[in-house]
Amino acid sequence: MSVAYLINTTPKYFYLLELHIALIRRYAPSIKWDIYLATEVPGHPICKKLAAAGVLLLPLDMSDSGFLKSRAAALALLPDSVRYVLPMQEDFLLERIPDFSAIQESLKIFSADPTVLSIRWMPCPGPAGSQKYNDSWYFLDPALDEYLFCFQATLWRKEAILEWYEKLCNQFLVDYPWTLSDEERRLAEIRANYAENRKGQYYFKKWMMGEDKKHLAWKRKFSAPNGVYMSPWPYRPTAVIGGELQPFAKELAEREGFIVQ
Repeated sequence: MSVAYLINTTPKYFYLLELHIALIRRYAPSIKWDIYLATEVPGHPICKKLAAAGVLLLPLDMSDSGFLKSRAAALALLPDSVRYVLPMQEDFLLERIPDFSAIQESLKIFSADPTVLSIRWMPCPGPAGSQKYNDSWYFLDPALDEYLFCFQATLWRKEAILEWYEKLCNQFLVDYPWTLSDEERRLAEIRANYAENRKGQYYFKKWMMGEDKKHLAWKRKFSAPNGVYMSPWPYRPTAVIGGELQPFAKELAEREGFIVQ
């Protein structure tokens, strides 16, 4: 099955990319998915270095560099052979060995059940309801879950996530109808923050949920901070807060042989 590991990135966060990918190759060497890097600056030395090491670049036009538009554009550029997409943010740093059995199970669910469109691999935010899909996965419930979708660490059917981003991009033009410069649009797309407000969650419920559009999630095993590690993709949220790299991430980088500023 063809899975694309997709990082949308911009020069502000390039300093994390080598660490991010090194951690995947250290803790998940058996995962052979193609890693794609979508950016409007593919000629940057860091991007070239990663490309030489096997990362696949998806060059974006500057006009597509906004938070939403860049993701829709990157998804549209993926090869037709890609069936599933795992979008990941630069500061979602894999710190331990993934739960490969849960990863394989999620892929089997996709193969067996066409009504499942996405499977969230992180327990934060986890599903609020108690309705199980099976022993490992819970349904996301539009009546109970405050966060029906998040932008990261969720395995998607490619056609479904592309549909979602295209709808969001179109809706953004309705919500922000005035003429914006490219820079104003980029800032507005970030500030719109559809993943963390009622408006965005409403759109997801309206367009992407139903009897033939189901979404599953991993339940957090326990509430202690390190409970996030007991999940299919064990990472600690989040390495960058308010533009600042957190101390734990600096220590992690140093342990892995990287110096990040």
